[in-house]
Amino acid sequence: MEYYLSIDIGTSEIKVVLFDKKFNLKIKQNCRNNVIYTSDGRSEVDMQDLWKRCKNLIFNIFKRHKNFSSKIICVGITANMVGLWPIDNNGKPVRKAILWNDNRTKNLINKLRQKESKLFHKIFLESGSVMQFGCTIPLIKWFEKNENNKFKQTKWFLTCKDWIRFKLTNEIANDYTETVVAPGSAIKINRSEKIFKLFKISKASIYKLPVIKKSDTIGGFVTKKASKETSIKIGTPVSIGAGDVPTSVIGLGAIENKNAATIFGTTIHNCYVSTKPLFKPKDIGLLFYAPNNMWLKTMINVAGTMNLEWVIKKFFDIKLYKKNKTKYINLLENIISQKPIGSHGLIYLPYINYGGVIAPFFNEEAKGVLYGLNHNHDKYDILRSVYEGVSLSIVDCYKSLNMKIDKLLLAGGGSKSKIWSQMISDSLGIKVLVPKGEEFGAKGAAIIASVAIYKKNSNYKLQNKLKIYKHYLPNKTNSKQYNKLFKKYKSLSRNLFTNV
Repeated sequence: MEYYLSIDIGTSEIKVVLFDKKFNLKIKQNCRNNVIYTSDGRSEVDMQDLWKRCKNLIFNIFKRHKNFSSKIICVGITANMVGLWPIDNNGKPVRKAILWNDNRTKNLINKLRQKESKLFHKIFLESGSVMQFGCTIPLIKWFEKNENNKFKQTKWFLTCKDWIRFKLTNEIANDYTETVVAPGSAIKINRSEKIFKLFKISKASIYKLPVIKKSDTIGGFVTKKASKETSIKIGTPVSIGAGDVPTSVIGLGAIENKNAATIFGTTIHNCYVSTKPLFKPKDIGLLFYAPNNMWLKTMINVAGTMNLEWVIKKFFDIKLYKKNKTKYINLLENIISQKPIGSHGLIYLPYINYGGVIAPFFNEEAKGVLYGLNHNHDKYDILRSVYEGVSLSIVDCYKSLNMKIDKLLLAGGGSKSKIWSQMISDSLGIKVLVPKGEEFGAKGAAIIASVAIYKKNSNYKLQNKLKIYKHYLPNKTNSKQYNKLFKKYKSLSRNLFTNV
């Protein structure tokens, strides 16, 4: 029996997963990713610490399952995207990595917008995405300007998955899924001279960008040193890999034109699959290129399950929640299921993350809002309004696409909640399907690795045989009530945070 080893590095969690050749999950190890947050919106990771956590997870798998280490046919990698991961000529980190959700370029970008009022629009016309503060290109500009000595020490600008692949293979490369959202050119599927000029990116910076390779090709082979640290056999091929969003969508099986999939995690990615890049709606959302040559028009709620964690921390027993999350959430959901739709007049806008809103409208200053509160409301009304607000934010994103959607594939931590899944079905008025299985990001990485090894694009289509764990059908009566609630939700959000 042969296996794929997948490394999936999320913002908050690191997972190492073994799949057989039919992509059945066999073994999994995970640990927390030690992200360093500051009160002013900065987000960093110690690069050596991340590698240590990854290699220890891999080593521990093979320590317990010794027979597997020699049976790995390829290593697949996926990780949180963009950010800045600089290394020197000796392959050592120049500083801590800066993550995608970092806010430090805000002032720099605001100054650029004073000189070029249509900066974001011009970037959108080129990339199809509303640029985030933690994207690679603005971070490079910030880095050269604010930490010039470290900038001069830098040989290569990597991303998260590139760093881990480098540690395994000693090879440097980037891929097209990250290049397009760096931001780059969605039209050329490459880096963009226009965007370099908008940010006045220096030639010295451009020379530090790695060669770009296809995600589903081999990026190198496990070195003797990496083998000793991980127990992976020397010479095992490692795929280039792809960013977490397109990889997860492939793992989910949303690989055909007009498919829709929502990855409901810390953030929520609402993805519509197309054969060509979609530049509508204008100046909204993100556009991802996928390794199977498809495009994902992605409307992101930058705050997903973190809304639930916030309300539990502020109004409920956080110790019980941490002790047994599933049991405690089930208890709370049983209570709020008895509450009426509309939470007795409360409306919650779930914009609690740094960066405000990037879809279905753009306002980096938007904040979370609890509207309609009075002395008769209790904490369970507030909790239900949070569930409803997050669900309606998903509805808001899909309605803005103005595309016909018959069904929705739903995955991620939020999909484990029956009440949330049913709310989404009722609110959208469509069937919601929760696929059987888990770790779809890691699964997608394994599928991409299989294409790299066997050079068979047909492997992407294997996922069309997905088994569905749970079907949720819309309740017509509930759908009518949610439709009325959505109109109030949308009116409130636009009146507060747009000029529409």
